[in-house]
This record gives sequence, C-alpha cells and structure tokens, in this order.
Amino acid sequence: MIMNNDGINFYKKSSYLDKSRWVSYFFQTSLVKSCTESGRILEVGVGSGLVSEFFKTIYDLKTVDINPDLKPDYIGSVEDMFFLPENYFDVVLCSEVLEHLPFEKLSRSLESLKRVSSQYIVISLPYWGYTFGFKLRLPFIGEKTVKFKINLIKKHKFSGQHYWELGKRGFPVWRIKNIFFKSGLKIKKSFWDIDDPYHYYFVLEK
Repeated sequence: MIMNNDGINFYKKSSYLDKSRWVSYFFQTSLVKSCTESGRILEVGVGSGLVSEFFKTIYDLKTVDINPDLKPDYIGSVEDMFFLPENYFDVVLCSEVLEHLPFEKLSRSLESLKRVSSQYIVISLPYWGYTFGFKLRLPFIGEKTVKFKINLIKKHKFSGQHYWELGKRGFPVWRIKNIFFKSGLKIKKSFWDIDDPYHYYFVLEK
C-alpha cells in the first residue's frame, strides 16, 4: 500500500506490471468468479485499478483503500471497516494487503473482512521461497505440473512495505491456516502456482 501520489505512478511501472502480476490478476478474478457470477463485491486495496475495472463490467463493485489518491469508494484500513454494513458483500477480495500491517493485526483484519462478507473472502499473500518446478503438456494426458519450494530458512526484514511474508522463518503456511480456523473461517481452496510462485491464494468461507 503506497500512501502518496508516487503510489499511482508506482502501479503503472513496467517493473510492477510484469508477467507474474498479470498471472496474479488472473487468479484474483477467476477465484472471485468461482465464488459468484454476479452480486456485490468489495475489493480491499485498489492497487493498479486493473482488477477493479474488470470487476465493474460484471459486479456491483465497491473499493476500500487507505490512499485517497487511488480514488477508492471508501477510505479506510482493512483492520477497521466497521463503517460498512455487516454481511453485505457476496465476496470480499483482499489481495496483497495484509502483509502491509504488523502480523499481530492479522486476526483483527480477518474479523473485519468476515464481518462485511456474507459468504466468501478471497485472500492472496506473498509467499517467499526458492522455487523449483516445471510444466509438461502431454498428448492425451494434458498439462502436468511438478513444483516445490525450499523456504522457512530466511528471516524477514521490514522493507518499508511488508511486515511479514509467508515462507519466511516463523511464518509457515500452516500457521496462517490455523489463524483462519481460529477466526471461524473455512478454507475452501488454497494453493500457489508455478506461473506465480510469489503469491499464495486462499478462498475462505464463513
């Protein structure tokens, strides 16, 4: 989350809009569509605005961001969205946002997301690790993927943006899943993909 006008220019840089970012947009949009084909959607964190523009063609979309320069519908933080009605949005998308807050605020942020969602929450988080893998496309069999990560060996250092990342020492995936469970959320789907190894995706259900 970028807090000034530089944030608008940051999201337009080619270094930001690289191939993996577009793959991330694909997963964000397809996971929301897998939850519902119509209805009310809340996007937490506007970013480049490209996902928002796509959703506007399908859904009744509202956006929340702490940066007013990104022109969200509502200005506010993911940890405190109590200005929005309860159980109102069919799907809440929160992509690459939670790591911008200290880890101890994760549970409160999940409660805030859960409060405004009527059923589904789609979350993506950075997922660090040394990635190895390949894809095969075979006749009559289709596409097969082999992938694995070596992680949990590097300690996270605050970069000015991310307070924590999955895959860093002390932040295994099972720990985050356990926090989801304690927040009363069911994990409908969770994965990372070889085409976008830096992001881990979760579809959560109330």
